[in-house]
Amino acid sequence: MADVEQAPQEIVVVEQPLSTDETNENTLAPAVEVESAEAVEVDDQGEPAANAGITPHSDANDGDAHEQFYLEQKEKRKKALQQQLLDKSKVRPSYYTCSKKETIVLQYVENFNRQYVQLYPGRKDLFLCPFNEFDVKKFVCTSIRPTQPAFKELYDYRSCAKFIADYLTYEPLDPPHELPSKLPSPTYTLKVQCGNCFDYSVLLVSLLRGFGYDAYVVSGYATRDITIVDETKTDSDIIGIPSPTGMTNEKKDESTNNSQQTDNQNSKYKMKPPRMLKSHFMISQEEKSKAHALKELENKRIALEKEKARLIEDDDELKGLRIHAWVMVLPGKREIAEAFFIESSTGRIYSTDNENYLGVESVFSSTNYWVNMQVCYDGLKGIQFDLGDNSKWEFVLLDNTQPGAMGSKSGDKNEDNVSDDDEENEDENLEILDLPPSWVDRITITKEQFESKCPSGSKTMLYRNARVETFAEYHRMDGMISRYTFFAEEAREFYGEIRELFSNRKDKLRERIRIPYTGKVHEFFDPGRQHGLKEHIIIEGSTTEIHFFPTSRSDGLMKRVQAQNKVIEYFIEREDKLIYRSVTYEQSDVYSDDAKDGRVITKMTEKFERNRELPAHEDPAKKTYFVKEEKIKVIYHLDDGRIIPSYREFKKPNADQKASSLEAPISFEVNQLIKPPKKQHLYGQLCNLMRSEQSCIQSIKNSDREVSEILQARAAEEKDVSLVISVYDTIRNNTKIINEEEKENHKGEEEESKTADLDYLSPFLVNYTNQNSLGRSETVAIKDACLKSLKERLIEKANIIQGRLEEVTAEYQRRQLAYSRNADSMTVEETDEYVKFCNDSLFKIQILEKRLAKHKEAAPEKYIELDARLKADARLKST
Repeated sequence: MADVEQAPQEIVVVEQPLSTDETNENTLAPAVEVESAEAVEVDDQGEPAANAGITPHSDANDGDAHEQFYLEQKEKRKKALQQQLLDKSKVRPSYYTCSKKETIVLQYVENFNRQYVQLYPGRKDLFLCPFNEFDVKKFVCTSIRPTQPAFKELYDYRSCAKFIADYLTYEPLDPPHELPSKLPSPTYTLKVQCGNCFDYSVLLVSLLRGFGYDAYVVSGYATRDITIVDETKTDSDIIGIPSPTGMTNEKKDESTNNSQQTDNQNSKYKMKPPRMLKSHFMISQEEKSKAHALKELENKRIALEKEKARLIEDDDELKGLRIHAWVMVLPGKREIAEAFFIESSTGRIYSTDNENYLGVESVFSSTNYWVNMQVCYDGLKGIQFDLGDNSKWEFVLLDNTQPGAMGSKSGDKNEDNVSDDDEENEDENLEILDLPPSWVDRITITKEQFESKCPSGSKTMLYRNARVETFAEYHRMDGMISRYTFFAEEAREFYGEIRELFSNRKDKLRERIRIPYTGKVHEFFDPGRQHGLKEHIIIEGSTTEIHFFPTSRSDGLMKRVQAQNKVIEYFIEREDKLIYRSVTYEQSDVYSDDAKDGRVITKMTEKFERNRELPAHEDPAKKTYFVKEEKIKVIYHLDDGRIIPSYREFKKPNADQKASSLEAPISFEVNQLIKPPKKQHLYGQLCNLMRSEQSCIQSIKNSDREVSEILQARAAEEKDVSLVISVYDTIRNNTKIINEEEKENHKGEEEESKTADLDYLSPFLVNYTNQNSLGRSETVAIKDACLKSLKERLIEKANIIQGRLEEVTAEYQRRQLAYSRNADSMTVEETDEYVKFCNDSLFKIQILEKRLAKHKEAAPEKYIELDARLKADARLKST
């Protein structure tokens, strides 16, 4: 308990730099923390439940009137929802009544329970017929309704269990050593979003059996940590949360860099230390030994924590008496090879002999109920879960005695032991023991419920080394969906970390890591930002590193590192082969265009990768521009077989200095056989270097301007966070799904509007000025012209179809004649091609013939229809 009690002191340090968005939240997150604390603080021994009260600022919230008002309103909403769900007019009668078959089954189960109590008076009562939410007795097997929701994400048992654990709020049994008196329907539990372990398990089993798993609800006993969902003795990495980045190596690197910088500042000239030659094998052996030592220390720490937890558990007066329910999945379906447990309150997977589960009383599903006849001496070690073994598991109903059976009659194993009297009454017993169908409605999970994921949109869980907060999408204004707060551990030289995950942000922010001890903030972005921003590292409020997506930029910039007086940029895949650029500044009191922020450039360096199109002694590897000394030094790439490079150092001329009076450069040529360049060539090279220097200065200014724009944009984005809504989000886009009837009506309206917009007489009335009052001769001329136009178009269409038919037929006959002449000399490929051509041609001929025949049938009808329409048109009736 000593380690756990230190957590509240450490988390205050970790939670120090929280964002302002959290403080502006509508008091929803503190309420969830109180709920989590209540879920943990149910210890009957008077101890805090391992991390009770660990939430920061809990003292300030105790007397917060707003928080109290929020909790009262939340309780009122919960009671109103429960009252609404208990309205009998909104549910089917099976919820508040019992059918005749259910009554018979209840009588049989009560008779079984009386015999069980007489035979085993020392055992606990069985969880057989609790009341439902309408205070009606129901057999527990009929409370399970196998259902398959329409979400593929829930098809796997892990994701399904995780959804149920996150979506509901856990309520421990009260008292913890007695069975609950009520078992509401899974639909009721899903709507109120809260329940005890039995409510969780029945809902989860209903979904798992709907997805095809052989799942069962287990009623038994568990440890205190399991029954009150106390995860404060569990490391967060066990549940799949990535471990924190750590601080040990970072601190060492920083101290090394700082010492090197101080040494460089103290002495201008310093000899390089001799190289320490060391075997790679020895280095790997030392690393293995260190890793082994660290692993041993970790194992010792875990063993010590387990021993402490065991001692604490031994102090529990109710050890072995705390009733709990969880889920068991047996092999045989959905490619499950081995039985395992699912803790429905957390969604975690356990083996069937885990020490957290101390005993099993019974197992039930939607088919039958089995009573455990094995003695649990040492937890569940040695317990067999073969439900078909009648010597170890006593079934209640004769209808489905085998696990995984779906409506089979009496078990084959019992047929040999049936007496003559039982055989005479077999038909009657089968009618009585037939399990009625579930009284529960089909479980429906809406898209809103699936996306909310958590009660009221947020949920908090405490672990030994972390606090995990989960939020639904669009629940928070800043788009946060998860936050992991890792507590400080001084023994490991780790001083805390906060990891925040985001979604649907317009600024593409995906993740943010905060390390309060060093003031470090590391942000990660998705592709799609304007400048190709990938990562942003801030230490104590100052930007130190910016990473980019090189493929999203035209200059190939990959990373920019900014120190106090130096900026380094790294590039890839550039046409000029540039891979590195650095600039060194120094403070200046003189204001100028080059020192607007009080800094002036003293040195610039560019490095290039090898260009194989040029010889090594002409391919620059490094260009150094000494701005203050007015010198430029070029170091070339190494020649093959050389260990030192050639270099050349130029002194920049004055503005009025001519080429003939230039100072000779300081140079070193590795290959002495190469002819030295002429003075004109050196002058041209110097001019190119000076142009490169100006280009480098301009690039540095552009880079500084771009970084300033990025920082300004980030400040504006954090000040006013915007979330984007996907076009596929039908909920938030208020998309109305049109049914088939509405589609037909809409289609009819479109056709009517198209018909109204088109005037078939407009081409013929255009030549007449007074179209409203036409004479007899004019109307007759318009009718004749309209009918003539239709007749010409019909004849033209018939000619087109006839022409295509004749063309295809002629080509088919021509190829057929050619095949009859050359059939003996044709290859297999040519024959296959001919067969394919014949099939296509015959198909086209058939289609064209049908089209022509259909056209000949429809043409007179169209002519008669147009004639009738012209006669009925009011505009063509002569006055």
